[in-house]
Amino acid sequence: MSVNHLLGTNGTGPGHGIWRVSATDLSSWSQAVPELVAEAPAPTYLAIHPSAERVYAVGEGADGTVASFDIRADCSLRRTARVATGGSSACHVLVHPWGQWLYVANYGNGVACAVRLDEAGDVTDEVILLPHQGSGPVSDRQDHPHAHFCALSEGGGWLLVADLGTDHLRAYPLENGRPVEPPVLTELPAGCGPRHVASRAGYLYVAGELSGEVLTLSWDEGTGQGQVLHQEAASGAEGLHQLSHIERRGNFLYVGVRGTDTLSTLEIAADGASVRRVAEVSTAAWPRHHAVTEDAVIVAGQHADQLAVHPLVDGIPAEIVTELELPAPMCVLPL
Repeated sequence: MSVNHLLGTNGTGPGHGIWRVSATDLSSWSQAVPELVAEAPAPTYLAIHPSAERVYAVGEGADGTVASFDIRADCSLRRTARVATGGSSACHVLVHPWGQWLYVANYGNGVACAVRLDEAGDVTDEVILLPHQGSGPVSDRQDHPHAHFCALSEGGGWLLVADLGTDHLRAYPLENGRPVEPPVLTELPAGCGPRHVASRAGYLYVAGELSGEVLTLSWDEGTGQGQVLHQEAASGAEGLHQLSHIERRGNFLYVGVRGTDTLSTLEIAADGASVRRVAEVSTAAWPRHHAVTEDAVIVAGQHADQLAVHPLVDGIPAEIVTELELPAPMCVLPL
């Protein structure tokens, strides 16, 4: 059976938007042909409703938006609603597992927001804004807040927002999916620039875009507080180390490193309290995002205009076996 992957891209106007690739298994990627399924302005991050009947895409423009799309039988998409997200450069969207709220990070002004979904799963104009204040020591990247990623705690009681601009992990208690202010703040190492977050019970793993390190934090579900336990360089290669996405599968973390253009694998210690880099492989230029499947890691190489497919061998990504041409891929969403 074919598995569809939706692909968010960067760009506006005709020919830009959300794409689809269908593959049955690892060997079939070489025959896959990307297909544009919805024109949309800069849909750089995607998410799917728990019912699998709606897909959501941010619009990463000067005025951030998030839109809902109906998934048709032929896997084309029809936009059903769109709302403003209260900020600029909306860059991440997450759907609550109950399907009543979604959350968006606006990189430009650091505002995160929660958007109420209706019974059909479409976005509504009920939007809760979550602004923040502060800065960090890296003057050209941390002059003000930059919300970059939203996650839910493993216990489900908190909305976590990684703020690259302030070196904060912002934790908002949730009441039936609705975030409540003020947030509990976890201060991360100065200048680390937290970008994306992965987790397992009792621990968080944060990709520091600016420091090039993966931070291991203990997590207290009762208080919403984290504590840094360990720091590990994500790359051993020479050059710029700008971390992008981090994703956990079992005892492994997979991290994209822009600049070195590599995909790193880190192994989580048995107790969860530290990680160590165990492998690193070259990938498509400027790996913005990736998705981990049962047999591969699919990397969106933004500057290469390519998807790169890495087979998994005992949990470790091997060299690229397939490259697919696609304009500025930014996000990979398996359906």
